[in-house]
Amino acid sequence: MADNNKKLAVSILQFLKESTTNDSDSAESIQVAVECIRDVFGVDEKDTSLQVSTPLSTIFENYLNNNTSASTTSTTTTTTKKSKEELLEKAYSEIPAELLDSFKQFINIIEQKGAFNNPDQIEPVLNASKQKFIESKKNEIKAIAEKIKVEGNNKLNEGDTKGALECYNKAILYDDSNAIYFANRGATYATLKMYNEAISDCKEAIKRNPKYGKAYNRMGSAYASLGSYEEAIDAYQKAVDIEPNNETFKASLSAAQKFAQNGEEEDNGMGGLGNIPGMPDLSGIDINGLMSNPMIRNMANQFMQNPQMAESLKNGDIGSMLNNPEVLNMMKMFGKK
Repeated sequence: MADNNKKLAVSILQFLKESTTNDSDSAESIQVAVECIRDVFGVDEKDTSLQVSTPLSTIFENYLNNNTSASTTSTTTTTTKKSKEELLEKAYSEIPAELLDSFKQFINIIEQKGAFNNPDQIEPVLNASKQKFIESKKNEIKAIAEKIKVEGNNKLNEGDTKGALECYNKAILYDDSNAIYFANRGATYATLKMYNEAISDCKEAIKRNPKYGKAYNRMGSAYASLGSYEEAIDAYQKAVDIEPNNETFKASLSAAQKFAQNGEEEDNGMGGLGNIPGMPDLSGIDINGLMSNPMIRNMANQFMQNPQMAESLKNGDIGSMLNNPEVLNMMKMFGKK
């Protein structure tokens, strides 16, 4: 598929060079387009391995001839071509605000050189130019995306899930190679009870970093929230395989295994704690959603650093856990008032 794309790019380059006229302005515009396509696809039209025997213009003419009869007997659907202003607005929306003025100056320069004189070439030239600009500002854009990610983390800690989601969306728009951005957005989706979206984002994170234990753990939590305990166990197990000393991952795996074995899906992870005398009523609390909050997870992680607590959870010794004042206070915080 990649070779075919390069062959198509070379065919377009050959067509553009054949279309060069004696008019200096038109020639310069075409040369700008040629250079952009070369840069974006990394091709050279002189490379014989990428040249095809039939010119692009001939292929196009044959296509039109073969489809003439069909087009005259069927209803014609007209596709509205976007104006230059609409295309520019879309391109501007995909550039960080900090670099937008610089990008606009870049666009003005190539426009002055006649790059947009041919209406049919505006979109491909603009896309190629945008890609070239992004590549030239790669490090700056990554730094901006990281800053936005941190802002998203802060919003999520403050309970502003909508704001956090917007930040992670923007961070991914600017740098979709970062696994952490997808994992964090997945955690936000889980907080919003959008578990399928959370699973999808965790998978995207794992594609970018197959050794990302936290992504597997978050995916396991989303599967557990959907009651898909076998899938949750598989995800948790992979998290443990990556980080065998992570007590949180091991506790999550153990809990999922017990739910799958005992069929306690309807308990929502509380094991009936809502009916224990002297305890707050926790039966209506969405524990899975609650644990998606980084602040709550940090509190739970601190408890898990206590070997006695970890052992109690591992053995299912709920009684010992309830004797711990810190656990009791935390549970009362989230009980119904």
